[in-house]
Amino acid sequence: MLNTRFITTLLAVAIIFVSGTHAAVFRRSSRATCPQVTTKPDFNYIPYAGLWYEIERFENVFQQGTSCERAIYEEISVGVVSVLNTGVLADGSLTNITGSATAISPDEPGHLIVSFPGRPDGDYLVLDTDYTNYASVYSCDVAGAFVLEYAWLLGREQTMTQEVRDVALSKFTQFGVDVSQFQLTTQGETCVYYPEYPFPPSVSK
Repeated sequence: MLNTRFITTLLAVAIIFVSGTHAAVFRRSSRATCPQVTTKPDFNYIPYAGLWYEIERFENVFQQGTSCERAIYEEISVGVVSVLNTGVLADGSLTNITGSATAISPDEPGHLIVSFPGRPDGDYLVLDTDYTNYASVYSCDVAGAFVLEYAWLLGREQTMTQEVRDVALSKFTQFGVDVSQFQLTTQGETCVYYPEYPFPPSVSK
């Protein structure tokens, strides 16, 4: 029986091809499948929670043309965290989406399934993090002749030192992920960040 998430991914592929935006999502790879990766062996989502700024990413259709992205994680229940992604669209308007991330099993630390309304569930693989400076996050799937790769370099601050960046990128290269595909995300003075974090009492998550 075919995996439901795989079927959903194939449907997404069809939609993207029709819209003509596939170049921003798919990257043909010389390998036939996704790389074998391992997540942080002692990953703990409690210190991982809080605010992260997107420093760099592999371009993808869900974030096409957006900047100033942040991800805010907070525990909902044991093994489940809320996910609030915020950003700024190309026309300057603010955008956000709320979902959740669920830990699969204590035997697979750092492997979460992320769910957003109207989108297929996706793997969220924390290859490594020091919780205070960087997080190296990866996801990959195969749809027909395409390898769909997603990667994010996250930081607790709006900028990242080269020393920390080098450490974070090494977590991708050790698995053969092509880090030249990363694109810098605009952060800083030109950005509008909403909602504030920590959340003011008047702002609901």
